[in-house]
Amino acid sequence: MLFKDYIDIKDFTQIVCPKCKALLMADKDMDYWYCGHCGEKIDRTEAGTKKPAVKEKELPELTGEEFQYNGDTLYRYAGNSEDVEIPDYICAIASGAFKGNKKIKTVIIPDSVTEIADSAFEDCVSLTDVRLSPNIKKISYKTFNGCDSLKKITIPASVEQIMYNAMCCGLEEIVFESSYTTWEADNEYTNPSFWVKKNGKGNGVGRIFFKQESFNASDVFRHKSLYTYLRSQGLCTNCGSKFGMFNKCKNCGKKKEY
Repeated sequence: MLFKDYIDIKDFTQIVCPKCKALLMADKDMDYWYCGHCGEKIDRTEAGTKKPAVKEKELPELTGEEFQYNGDTLYRYAGNSEDVEIPDYICAIASGAFKGNKKIKTVIIPDSVTEIADSAFEDCVSLTDVRLSPNIKKISYKTFNGCDSLKKITIPASVEQIMYNAMCCGLEEIVFESSYTTWEADNEYTNPSFWVKKNGKGNGVGRIFFKQESFNASDVFRHKSLYTYLRSQGLCTNCGSKFGMFNKCKNCGKKKEY
């Protein structure tokens, strides 16, 4: 049974995934539920979910006209610009802040932003260019899903993890600034972090770039990080190049450690 098959909210209760802390809506008639973010199996009886696990939050007092915010959190973009530069007094972007905006084409996220919540840019169908803050650690669930015009994105070195279903959109190329960033492959419960072309066919990411090197995305994807892939190929995890004499990288000079 799928969540989309139900429309009566009274048949559901709120639960929190014990693994990734995501807020979920669980069917009251089911004894077990699977987290759509991380795939964790949840025993609702043990979790004590006969009543809502999380109280509904009060709506924030919003200030600002174009950028509606509360404190340092941007809750909604209400402007009409195609090119958006988020102010540097913003430190967090709330869930769905830009969701469904069909006008924006470019967005610059300042260094001050350290957190971007679920679905922040979901279904921004005209979005073609995103400059991510170099201080975010995670790309959350459905952050860029449905952004069909977004063909290329650079993932800052600060990003440790790309969650399930985070960038299932029009992406064809991804540039990673760190080999340690991890992503998730698809499973029976949810989509992968991003789609890849299989053997060069179909839609999805075809090439992954790291430093000065380019890799076939379908070769790299199953390893769930560039670091793991590079090690498996005997390549330098610092820059992706080959090792030369004395096990030193021909490009950056790093000594082989494995």
